[in-house]
Amino acid sequence: MASRLAAIGEMAAGIAHEINNPLTGVIGFSELLATRGDLPKEVMADLQIINHGSQRVVEIVKRLLTFARQNKPVKTRLDVHELLDNTLEFRSYVFKTANIEVIRQYDPKLPWITADPGQLQQVFLNIFINAEQAMRKVHDGGKITITTTRKDQFLSIRIADDGPGMTPEVKAKIFQPFFTTKGPKDGTGLGLSLAMAIILDHHGTIEVESEYGQGTAFTINLPLDSETEASSGRTAVSPPIKASKRTASIMVVDDEEHICQLVSRVIEQMHHKAESFNDPTQALLKLESDSYDLILLDISMPGMSGLEFYSRIIAKRPELADRVIFTTGDMAAPGLEARLKQTDLMYIVKPFQPAALEQFLSKVLKEQLG
Repeated sequence: MASRLAAIGEMAAGIAHEINNPLTGVIGFSELLATRGDLPKEVMADLQIINHGSQRVVEIVKRLLTFARQNKPVKTRLDVHELLDNTLEFRSYVFKTANIEVIRQYDPKLPWITADPGQLQQVFLNIFINAEQAMRKVHDGGKITITTTRKDQFLSIRIADDGPGMTPEVKAKIFQPFFTTKGPKDGTGLGLSLAMAIILDHHGTIEVESEYGQGTAFTINLPLDSETEASSGRTAVSPPIKASKRTASIMVVDDEEHICQLVSRVIEQMHHKAESFNDPTQALLKLESDSYDLILLDISMPGMSGLEFYSRIIAKRPELADRVIFTTGDMAAPGLEARLKQTDLMYIVKPFQPAALEQFLSKVLKEQLG
């Protein structure tokens, strides 16, 4: 089993790199097109479909990496209600065709929490799918009731269905890896065990209530923290970052031509100068004669990795050590995240949105150039 999981981990890393690179272009260029004001409404609608579908693929890759590598949560402040509603959208068509009614009983006064949105969405989606499949077995339709409340220092989410429920024997085993009551085509038995691992990584709890013939309810308790308590976050808006005072010269190094084009386009829209290279060797030669304010450097490139490129740069030009921003489509590569954080290197993960890249570059340039 260990060798099988290791193989899945290697496969997931390859998938992350091979999918996230083209996804960067699909998401990035679709969003750049959407900012134009001369497109017909039907084209704008098509772009939204492309972008929404691409974002779904991003989440699928994240879930695969979570299972294969058990990544630590990448936490941010989020609105649980918004996340629940977005997750329900994934199943909205299925619920409608299956006559499943969703009842929301949200406490509007609940604060935001600090959590990994992709991982929590995976937990919610697994519970929704399990409820849907269980209810289909016993009646034409059903109800899923979602209740959110505050319990002491925890935010509590209860997801209940009116399906067939579970026997005590099944209930005792549902969080065990590879245990499933479904057929081989319907489930692997990994969903709830992974959900348990995710919630524990968030220092929370997940519990189940179920009686045979009377439905099932999962209750997830997630901790509130001091940052959460300080503000609900519902009116929080990130302050705009002012552009740097002078035009910057930025080198872009990536073996994917479409990513070079996308990043260069964003840089030029910020009124800075961009020069891109698909060949890291040519980029190194250019650095022997020219200087740049920033270097955006892909980590995984044929012939020379971004980390090797970085080592060669700072050996000759140590003043550039804090002017390099790495880009990568696979933060799950063994030891990569730890190395980047230990050495305090800047990085942005693919696929990134043009607005996110622009904000990141503006922040760095303001610090570098003033």
